[in-house]
Amino acid sequence: MKLFRWLRPGVHVKRWLFLFGIGMMITSFGLILTFNYEWIGALEEWVFRMLYEVTGHYNYTVLASFGIFILLAGLGIMIWATRRLIRTMIAVVMPNESGNLSDLILDNLKLTKGQKVVVIGGGTGLSVLLRGMKNKTYNLTAVVTVADDGGSSGRIRQDLDMIAPGDLRNCLVALADKEGLMEKLFAHRFGGNGNLSGHSFGNLFIAALIEVLGDVESAMDATSKILKVRGNVIPSSAQTIRLNAEMTDGTVVRGESQIPIVKGKIKRVFTTPAEPQAVHSAVEAIDRADAIVLGPGSLYTSIVPNLLIPDIVKAIKRSKAKKVYICNVMTQPGETDGYSVSDHVRAINRHAGADIIDFVLANNGEIDPAVLQHYAEAGSQPVRIDKKETGKTGATVILADLVSKETGSMHDPKRLATVLFDLINAMRSDLSPQLLHYYLKRYNRKR
Repeated sequence: MKLFRWLRPGVHVKRWLFLFGIGMMITSFGLILTFNYEWIGALEEWVFRMLYEVTGHYNYTVLASFGIFILLAGLGIMIWATRRLIRTMIAVVMPNESGNLSDLILDNLKLTKGQKVVVIGGGTGLSVLLRGMKNKTYNLTAVVTVADDGGSSGRIRQDLDMIAPGDLRNCLVALADKEGLMEKLFAHRFGGNGNLSGHSFGNLFIAALIEVLGDVESAMDATSKILKVRGNVIPSSAQTIRLNAEMTDGTVVRGESQIPIVKGKIKRVFTTPAEPQAVHSAVEAIDRADAIVLGPGSLYTSIVPNLLIPDIVKAIKRSKAKKVYICNVMTQPGETDGYSVSDHVRAINRHAGADIIDFVLANNGEIDPAVLQHYAEAGSQPVRIDKKETGKTGATVILADLVSKETGSMHDPKRLATVLFDLINAMRSDLSPQLLHYYLKRYNRKR
């Protein structure tokens, strides 16, 4: 029965129903004392007299049965009235919600009590992951790079001297409770040939809020309320940061958008200013995290820039939470040409100044040959999996089929989130890497 779903563990209804019943009993006792309990005796006497006239003798069993009937009727009315009251209140607060209320409340309670996960990165890869993770926990924080200087974000950054809002916008939309019209609105780019041409509405909206409210965090909070975001989106720094890259030939490339264009081999990346200040709430989220996830996304322009902020990388190092790196499916021309999994991990550790990665999630699912051919023409190949070399960095490689069958080469949001949270839950049980890998092998099965 649907009614008994309210009594399932975790719904937190039984205790209040019990307390409500106690309150009704106390209220009834108070009414009896207030209005003279002798009328109860008079009522009992009247019932006995009626029974005698009908049956010719006194029968206490009938009286007790009548009392039990009245009791059950009262309980039924109380439960029905309580249920209707809750339905009415939820209909007012959440008019567009449908489905069973007990399931809705139970799901929300589970998500509210979910593990505290911090995801660090930027770009398209981060928003893909967040779309799947928002259905696993509400205690989710995205720490996002703000070094983008291309497109609409770059123009806003240059014209208004503020951080790039593009990656923040993508993460906010990905974590929205219900994507749809608002997602299309925030992603909408103006056409034409005027000053608004090419600008994203979402970028302009966030930029306007930053100017109106005076700081980035307040703008993020306001946008989160509008979109009903599940979790938090925080920039890694509130400073205007320029990302630079030093190539192996000594050439220095300035500007995040220029780095992939050069097509050189990156030795290291660094920022101007050299030591950007971190947003305090981002550091606090890392300190409280049960798990820290880096990626997926562009290695040198989305993930590493966050590690160039001293307070962010210090918080990651001192955190006791396990660190998981989600490796890209394909190499990225101009950034990670010819890179293996271990190359990605070593680049992260090198910029962090320590071996910070505990686990690596890498895809071993099949990619459609036509998709591979398309990527090969653009100079991109699947990231080579080298478990032995990666193991030398102290990281354990976990393989799973993570590719979306729709896109052919990008991560599948739901599948990636499922495997990731299974890994996070398993890490808390202190399983050995061998058992952990065996436990997660079921995700290698073909779909």
